[in-house]
Amino acid sequence: MVLSTHPLAVEIAAGVTAGAAKTLALYPLDTLTTLREVGLIKRTAHPLVRLRESYAGCVLAVIGIVPYAVCFHAAFYLCEVALAHFAVVGFLSNICCGTCGAIAAAAVGVPIECLKHRIQLQADGYTTPALALSSTLRAEGIRGLYRGLGSTLARNVPYNALHFGVFAMAANAFRCAALPGSDALAGAVAGAITALLTTPLDLINTRLQTQRILTVPGSAANLTGVADALVRVAGEEGGFGALMRGANLRMATYAPSALIFFFVYEGIKRRMLSRLLVGG
Repeated sequence: MVLSTHPLAVEIAAGVTAGAAKTLALYPLDTLTTLREVGLIKRTAHPLVRLRESYAGCVLAVIGIVPYAVCFHAAFYLCEVALAHFAVVGFLSNICCGTCGAIAAAAVGVPIECLKHRIQLQADGYTTPALALSSTLRAEGIRGLYRGLGSTLARNVPYNALHFGVFAMAANAFRCAALPGSDALAGAVAGAITALLTTPLDLINTRLQTQRILTVPGSAANLTGVADALVRVAGEEGGFGALMRGANLRMATYAPSALIFFFVYEGIKRRMLSRLLVGG
């Protein structure tokens, strides 16, 4: 038997393709979530957000999927293989693998997301990827690209741990119940639950990454970190509800986003892995 493709390459290819599919399909909702979290819009829809503006930063986000997915899914796969030696599979394995992937991908993911958030606001000097990069480097240096590193990890570690963990548990339950489209349904469930639970951390991350270029009047300013931001946003902007701003939009985005991701991701892995062994 001859291996035509390494399983690691399959994992990365599936991750890149699925990530691009979900990003392209639902990017306008991601933009609306960003605007809602910083307080630029007060409702979950807004007539002034034109189609072109809703895709601001989309090209950067899609391009950024490649290095992000390589780091994330390489770590995910290696962790999965290591845990399999100890017979750790399913829910617990996916939690650990999602955690490792989130940590490994932070170095490339944070600068991309920071720039994407700033472009989505369309502030002067931040309307395109090139302008946003040059403005950030000129004003803040390389450190500016890593604004929100701590908050990104604080959000992404539990998000990805739960995302892949809940997916594994839900997919197993749906398969046992012989439900059609079990991967897609499990993805939607995992996406909705994890989006809701991590909304406060996502809001804080967005605020920390964008406050240097725009702070809406009445919003907490000069936030210094995750703990400071959580306390001050809640204290100065109306309690815990302020931290859940954009929760409905996040759930409306991440449920179908995760449905698309896992449908594509699992489908590609099954198809490619079924062709791994040739001549046998």
